[in-house]
Amino acid sequence: MDTKALLSYCRDAVRRLEIPAPYDVNGVCDLIERRRGRPLSVLPMTIPVYEGSPSGLWVETDESDYILFQEKTSRAHQEHIVAHEIGHMLLNHRSLPSDQDEVARLLMPNLDPSLVRTVLARTSYEELEEQQAEVVASLLPLQAGRTQRRLSSRHVPAGVANLVEHLERSLARGAGRV
Repeated sequence: MDTKALLSYCRDAVRRLEIPAPYDVNGVCDLIERRRGRPLSVLPMTIPVYEGSPSGLWVETDESDYILFQEKTSRAHQEHIVAHEIGHMLLNHRSLPSDQDEVARLLMPNLDPSLVRTVLARTSYEELEEQQAEVVASLLPLQAGRTQRRLSSRHVPAGVANLVEHLERSLARGAGRV
């Protein structure tokens, strides 16, 4: 998949979400929870850091979803890790069954490994699914409020609505500059 197709595919998936403004990763978790019709727990963990280790995991059981994220990093990075795992969920990515029991025992020792349906813990960004999840994680904050802006701009001429959206994007990019 080339870069243009990758971006288009991910944009289409994210555009289907009605993410309220201002962006809040917990609000996106609530959306995903409702969309999947099952509980989603987001849990900080001290994940061992070594080359090739994941900074987050999505664990799926028959009844619930869990996103585990590295607690020993910045809040912005934590939120991006969670958004990345949401990207996997949103795009219906699946894990490889190879070492689910080992990962489940290591990270969630109180959870019976037989209850774990899938564990998604990839660490190579050369894999297409990892690239897709990264793009989704980056697009989620940009989608926040777009549905509301589109609906509220219907009563004004299209040219004016486009100008307002352009100005909003420009001002958002310049936020925090002196």
